[in-house]
Amino acid sequence: MLKAIIGFVVGAAAVYLLVPPAGDTEKDSNLSNSPVYLANLAVVKSMHQAHMDEDSETWSTMIADSLKWSSPEYGSVNQAGTKEDWAALMKSYQDGFDDISIQQAIYLPGLDSVTAEPDGSVRVYIHWKGTHTSSGVVAEPWYYANYDFEGGKVVAASEFMDVGGMRNYIAEAAAASESE
Repeated sequence: MLKAIIGFVVGAAAVYLLVPPAGDTEKDSNLSNSPVYLANLAVVKSMHQAHMDEDSETWSTMIADSLKWSSPEYGSVNQAGTKEDWAALMKSYQDGFDDISIQQAIYLPGLDSVTAEPDGSVRVYIHWKGTHTSSGVVAEPWYYANYDFEGGKVVAASEFMDVGGMRNYIAEAAAASESE
């Protein structure tokens, strides 16, 4: 019986020492209300609007000259792309598609990959829509990106999208409409 009482006391003491009080576990911080995140979010939204408006000059002002970019293209090397590379790809989308628009966007605050603390980066899931200029096929790809910032400009961008799947869809839809 004495062993049970001692075990209970030791267990209760361990729980008391290891479990933080309720006030410590509830933080009054909403990551999406961080002033740094909100400022960077405004840059991302403006950058996407400039892309839809085909305003490469405005788009370029939001991107650092030292940008490290990861293309969504299959086989691209992580962070090997430059601002010029990204601008060229954006231009190719603008030339290849009419009426580029965002159907749905979910913006989220980013976290440092080591500390899991808010770092001001912006993550985004976008459902794009555009009409392929040469075929008339409407494509609606989903896209994910993470943007890192310094001094209010994007310094690193990693983009993910099924580019090959979109190309295949356009080719198949165009072929089907030609055979009708």
